[in-house]
Amino acid sequence: MPSIQEMIDSGDMAALLAAAAEDHWGKTRRLRAELLSESDRTQLADAPLSDEKKSEWATYRQALRDLPETYSSATTFEEIIFPTKPE
Repeated sequence: MPSIQEMIDSGDMAALLAAAAEDHWGKTRRLRAELLSESDRTQLADAPLSDEKKSEWATYRQALRDLPETYSSATTFEEIIFPTKPE
């Protein structure tokens, strides 16, 4: 599924409206999947990162996977605080 920015850039209004209508968990899962996908490379054996940096990224990725449990009582997307990406 394309990112929100890709939908905006393509002018696909139907997809954009569908994305806007998602509930807060739908938005959370979608953004989480994008962030996990973007950071997959950090966990590859040949990633040019120190063990310390790989560990930071692993912790970040676990926090992303834990979002539904961490914010199980959230009723809006705005209540869900995403972890900060390591530098």
